[in-house]
Amino acid sequence: MIRPISAAGLRELFARESAHVLLAAVTFDHEMLAEPVRLVNDMQALQHNGQTYMALPFELTLPPDSEDEVPALQLKIDNVDRSLAAILRSVTDPPSVDVEILRVDEAGTVTSEMGPLSFSLLDASIGAAAVTLKIGYLVDVLNEPATKEIFNPSLAPGLFR
Repeated sequence: MIRPISAAGLRELFARESAHVLLAAVTFDHEMLAEPVRLVNDMQALQHNGQTYMALPFELTLPPDSEDEVPALQLKIDNVDRSLAAILRSVTDPPSVDVEILRVDEAGTVTSEMGPLSFSLLDASIGAAAVTLKIGYLVDVLNEPATKEIFNPSLAPGLFR
């Protein structure tokens, strides 16, 4: 699927040198949380759309462009601050996860280049050194039936004459 990126964003992506930086912003939300948890892959906090994103370096691995499987992202965060592990353990059902790619120029102006893309937390592996999250869609649309109705001779006899 093609996702539009602004002309200025493409110009900065293909430039030999650039003062702009691309950052991934992730928002975890759940009804059991007092407020959403917002993270940005940077060394300093970021203000975007009136919200503050907490600086926490992480590794975001995008899914391969494959037609055979439902895409799932992998998010690996160093488990330095144990608050994320505590939040993940406190919820009973999967929180929603929004991922957004932001472009920040040298003046600090933030431009959304992609997203927010809405997913759910599928799996979490909490270790002493890192928290690894699998983020994707709860419904496996590739293996769902096309319709709710099943046409058989007793339900639709006219199709089988």
